[in-house]
Amino acid sequence: MTAVSQDVVYALRILRRDPGFTSIVALTLALGIGANTAIFSLVSGILFVPLPYANPSGLVSVTGSYPRGAVVAMREQVRRLDIGAYAEGHDFNLTGVGEPVRLTGTLVSAELLLILGVRPEFGRTFYSGQDAAGQDNYVILSHALWQQRFASDPAIIGRPVQIEGVSRQVVGVMPPDFRFPSPRTQIWVPLHNDPRNQVEYWAGDFMPVIGRLRPGTTIQQAGAEIRVFQSRVGALFPWRMPASWNADVSVIPLQSGMISNVRTRLLLLLGAVGLVLMIACANVANLMLSRAATREKEIGIRSALGAGRQRIVRQLLTESTVLASLGGVLGLAVAVVGLWILKASLPAGTPRLADVRIDWRVLAFAGALTILTGFIFGLVPAHQTSRTGLTESLKTGGRSDAVSVSQRLRSALAVSEVGFAMLLLVAAGLLIRSFWALSHINPGFRPERIVTARITPIQSFCAEAPRCLTFYREVLSQVQSSPGVSRAALVNTLPLGGRVSKRSLEIEGFMAPSADQALPLFWLDVVTPGYFQAMGIPLLSGRVFNRADESGDPAVAIVSAASAQRFWPGQNPVGKHVKFARDTEWRTVVGVIGEVHAYDLERNVPDWINGTLYVPYSPKASLEDGRVPAEMTIVVQTASDDSGVSGTLRGIVTRLNSEVPVSELKTMRAIVSDAASTPASTMSLFVAFAGLATGLGIIGIYGVLAFLVSKRTREIGIRMAWALSRPMFCGWS
Repeated sequence: MTAVSQDVVYALRILRRDPGFTSIVALTLALGIGANTAIFSLVSGILFVPLPYANPSGLVSVTGSYPRGAVVAMREQVRRLDIGAYAEGHDFNLTGVGEPVRLTGTLVSAELLLILGVRPEFGRTFYSGQDAAGQDNYVILSHALWQQRFASDPAIIGRPVQIEGVSRQVVGVMPPDFRFPSPRTQIWVPLHNDPRNQVEYWAGDFMPVIGRLRPGTTIQQAGAEIRVFQSRVGALFPWRMPASWNADVSVIPLQSGMISNVRTRLLLLLGAVGLVLMIACANVANLMLSRAATREKEIGIRSALGAGRQRIVRQLLTESTVLASLGGVLGLAVAVVGLWILKASLPAGTPRLADVRIDWRVLAFAGALTILTGFIFGLVPAHQTSRTGLTESLKTGGRSDAVSVSQRLRSALAVSEVGFAMLLLVAAGLLIRSFWALSHINPGFRPERIVTARITPIQSFCAEAPRCLTFYREVLSQVQSSPGVSRAALVNTLPLGGRVSKRSLEIEGFMAPSADQALPLFWLDVVTPGYFQAMGIPLLSGRVFNRADESGDPAVAIVSAASAQRFWPGQNPVGKHVKFARDTEWRTVVGVIGEVHAYDLERNVPDWINGTLYVPYSPKASLEDGRVPAEMTIVVQTASDDSGVSGTLRGIVTRLNSEVPVSELKTMRAIVSDAASTPASTMSLFVAFAGLATGLGIIGIYGVLAFLVSKRTREIGIRMAWALSRPMFCGWS
């Protein structure tokens, strides 16, 4: 230990003598270590840190999705798992507490919170059976909602609140760090399990299922039992289910299921930033080799005084470790700033992003990385310097074959830096090209000068369809007559808006390829006349909807071009007929419109959707449960500036019905931009890493060339003198 402390003190003294060299090396390492630590913080917080639930290793996810009836059957028949399910993305109106507000909620089975093993901050969770019809008028609040809307009043427990026009008793308030299934969730509401409503019970939300392994059960045994259940559950449905539904169902750890969509992207970023650190190490090793070439006499004298090769290597490695430690300390500061930038730039929907922080795992990683880095960039220079012979070093003044060997090493390191940098540049270039292509995809509509907003009366308001239709007609009439508005229309699911509305269809003249295949499932858009014109969606054949179609008699529909080609290939779809499953009236297809990227910028509809159908907003425009859509999005095309449309729209809706919230006010440009946020964030990080790697590579090449020039100063001087003297020699001749 005495020798080690002496080496550390000597290393500090040597580094203090050359502050320029020390600063450059420390800053170079700080960039590499800091970038790696920031990315590892993301990887650790999302992939490796255990879920914040009781005994998280026992929590599993069933890879399939099931409706309410199937979840109830699974809960009754499966013996190796405690079963729970949830359906996120539901919105609810909160009224009676100041201004009406739209809340994001999650429907949960009564046992789910107990399965997760979470305890509320106040009150309780749901009891078993409190998701059955008639026993489910309860609600649990998030901590943030409790603070913002209820002034942190602990007496809220047991009080009724109006949620979507229904009086629900508040039974609990969750702690601030509970963010299941996402930070957007503000309330948790029990599932409404009503077997009498077959459509909702068997065809409503198809939900992810969470389970907890019972004592003595392995994940393989649970998976085998779930597959047996899957082979029987189809017989419980009131209609035939396709054989492909959940055919590959399995049971996996819950944490793996939650982060499956981001795992590959995070590991790619970790690999990219690892290349940046390797470039930084090569860069520092080059600087150390250049510096070591000037210390050959010192090393020779230390050898003459009795220092063995092992002792010299240890001293040089100590110097590199001290340098790396300085870089590591600065790197932590870089990591803190970098992590803040990363969390701000990544999409808000990134799983577990709120759980990411610099904890002991990250500090341990940074410490290990610092020591490893010091060893890596110091080993080659230490080994090379210790090979210099004592007699040769003293006789030649350090100019020996070792100089040429170290020069070859420096050149090899510089080449490796450039190679790694080029690898990152190529990867960044490919991502830029992909993002460029994605951002220039024609979404099927024109987003310019379009403002959108979600209007959400409670569902009971639309229990009588004429009242709902009259309300929306009046909203459209007043908006269209407002200054600066060119057109206005309504749609139930806005393109790229994150919502999916679906219905099964019977199609005239279409025969299913196999007997066990269910009816085709269509994305259902309910729109008002003028929607296609306002959005700039082209009409390919036939006509668009008009005011006469709002009566619903006769019933009409419009299909997308891809749907027409799929179900009526080589035929004119105008005049064909379709019918909602379990309806008696056929709809006549009156038009074909161009394809719209409704699901994301790469796909028009999800893979499990077979086509797209548009119907006019009328008493016959029913969703899966037979209801007329209550929640609609207004699309406003502005003449020039849209700055005043938001306030005008809120004022109009408030005058017509003061309990109807207006939310999600956005321009279509912003919605398209949000749809590209995930690839944009990945591309930006790769570009940043590639730029950093290129900068470090340039510094490394500069260092090699600078050292070459310093070693050839005499030679270059002689060459310059000879070049200047050539005219004189020519004159003498």
